[in-house]
Amino acid sequence: MNEFMNNIYNAVGSEVSGFYKDVPFLGTITTTRAKYGTDIEVGVTVPGDLYLIDATALYEGSGGVFSNLHVYFK
Repeated sequence: MNEFMNNIYNAVGSEVSGFYKDVPFLGTITTTRAKYGTDIEVGVTVPGDLYLIDATALYEGSGGVFSNLHVYFK
């Protein structure tokens, strides 16, 4: 998990796919920031929207309203 967190923090430009409220999406990571504690917040830009997803949810593949998450590192 440590390696994933290090990679995700520097993953601006990589793609993320998954489902948001059962609607499929494909977006690009545009921002990352460290959150209080040990998590990282990832900003994923989808045409017309911005999703903020925790890196732990990306690592686990789901979290909250997101499911079937996949990261495609550059």
